[in-house]
Amino acid sequence: MELFPVPIHSEKFNLNVKEMAKYCLAMKKTTKSSNVSNKGGWQSPRLTGEHAPLNDLFKEILRVGEHYRKRIAYKDPLKIDTVWININGYKDYNIEHSHNYSVVSGSFYLTPNNSEIAFLHPASSFLAYDWPSSSLSEHNKYNSAVWKMTPLENQVILFPGWFKHRVEPNLNKKEKRISISFNLI
Repeated sequence: MELFPVPIHSEKFNLNVKEMAKYCLAMKKTTKSSNVSNKGGWQSPRLTGEHAPLNDLFKEILRVGEHYRKRIAYKDPLKIDTVWININGYKDYNIEHSHNYSVVSGSFYLTPNNSEIAFLHPASSFLAYDWPSSSLSEHNKYNSAVWKMTPLENQVILFPGWFKHRVEPNLNKKEKRISISFNLI
């Protein structure tokens, strides 16, 4: 038996990420950064209204959101609440945070060579103390306080809004890490 598993949904899309990345970089040039979880880097304000280069992405988010909704047996259909763009340059990162007041959150990745997203076990402080790394023969889904994933270009990752996570520093000196994050309610 497994109690309280946390579902993560990951899927590769087939969208024109080059066109979306150009759109995001152009927006960065004309829009002041929001400061929410980013240390360095740029976060757009919440996107509202029409964003034609992103419309296919929004449709795909709703499609995979519906799959996730059924997986967690959530009654009501989900809708997009907030969307924003993240652009991290060299050594930029996002601190540990969660997306309160959302059912499902996620990010879509427009670039290759992305820095990792790290998910923190809800009992991570206890795991690190009671089951220290030195006492484990291997790290696995049962004993890890942190689990890291390296997102791929054109990939979406969905997770519960309450699930604490962070983005590791972008150590690529040549390429920016561009993602579009969202909350579904």
